[in-house]
Amino acid sequence: MKFTLVYDGDLPASGNSPKPEASSAIRNALHLQLADLWNSHVIFRQLARTARTVPNPGAGYLVGSEPIWSLSVLPTYHDQIPPLRHGQTDFCAPISVPKVGNFIPIVRNSLYLACGVDILFLRHEEPYNLMRQGGDLDGRIKTLFDGLKMPDPRSEYKGLNPTADPLYVVLEDDALISDISIKSGRLLGEKAKAKHAVRLTIDITIKVLRVFDQNQCLLGG
Repeated sequence: MKFTLVYDGDLPASGNSPKPEASSAIRNALHLQLADLWNSHVIFRQLARTARTVPNPGAGYLVGSEPIWSLSVLPTYHDQIPPLRHGQTDFCAPISVPKVGNFIPIVRNSLYLACGVDILFLRHEEPYNLMRQGGDLDGRIKTLFDGLKMPDPRSEYKGLNPTADPLYVVLEDDALISDISIKSGRLLGEKAKAKHAVRLTIDITIKVLRVFDQNQCLLGG
């Protein structure tokens, strides 16, 4: 399963300490893209149905005439997701961060998922200055990865959109990133001349680490 996100904005290096406002700006910018993906993509509509424990194992539970884990017919964009039944656990449920808010990570531990991240990194610098101007590359990528995951309630939540609850993010934890690829290029235009301005095209490839009934729909797409 693969999807693409785009970020236009500032990306400063983390330096010796995290940049919570910068990471929150990334979360805020990607939230609507991820919410649209979750609510409109047929694979994630299916995941919302299947990522649940069965209250009566062996008997199944039916949505119309189809078992909830059936992959024979994918739901349409507008199909209603059935309510959670008594005794069920939803592996896609929002995760609460104390004193911060609720988050829905796409890649999460409960579904045994990891992901690869491929980045087209455009900035207003010559390619050979990637490690110099606008902050070092490692520090800027660290700020980006902080913005892709749920925040640390101790320091990384400043500047979050207070109206987005739950807020959609890519990762429950950046430890779920299995591999990284970065390709750099030159960003053009007047706004691009700002010191930390970047345009990022971020390809996320979801990897299923352990296949079970609740996550196997992610093997397609």
